[in-house]
Amino acid sequence: HANLLLQQIVDTPKVRYILCPNQHIGAWKTSFMPQWIAREYLARRGGARFHAGQVTPSRCPLLGYSMNSMVVEGQSIPSILLRVETQKEVGLEAYDLGALMLSNFFHEQLDSFLVPDLDPLGRKIIEACLAGAAVEEYEQLIPHPMIDPEE
Repeated sequence: HANLLLQQIVDTPKVRYILCPNQHIGAWKTSFMPQWIAREYLARRGGARFHAGQVTPSRCPLLGYSMNSMVVEGQSIPSILLRVETQKEVGLEAYDLGALMLSNFFHEQLDSFLVPDLDPLGRKIIEACLAGAAVEEYEQLIPHPMIDPEE
């Protein structure tokens, strides 16, 4: 199934995939509000792509990019909800510890996916993860741009 999902992602470059928290964003209890806001925000953007000036590589590369700012119906989403490490209740030390826990979990789980019939691109992605790849390294593995370089 992993090969099929990866092929679908590669073959449909106009489809966007996002990670959206539920229940909490850092120290803040949010329930499912992040998903509702993200759905509204993305629906209003249509097929518009994100530009390099709109996002920043996340401090934890497994999370991809973080938005620099977001406005929905004239309301700015506080930056502490877009970049958890900026929350005073979390801070860099706790964020990095959580990122390490996530990375360790991925490393523990991914070995079982390194099977002979794994798609070569899937193997490269897993190997990049195990090697501690940066966001840009993951992006270079996908054969189409994820972020527009122009603003």
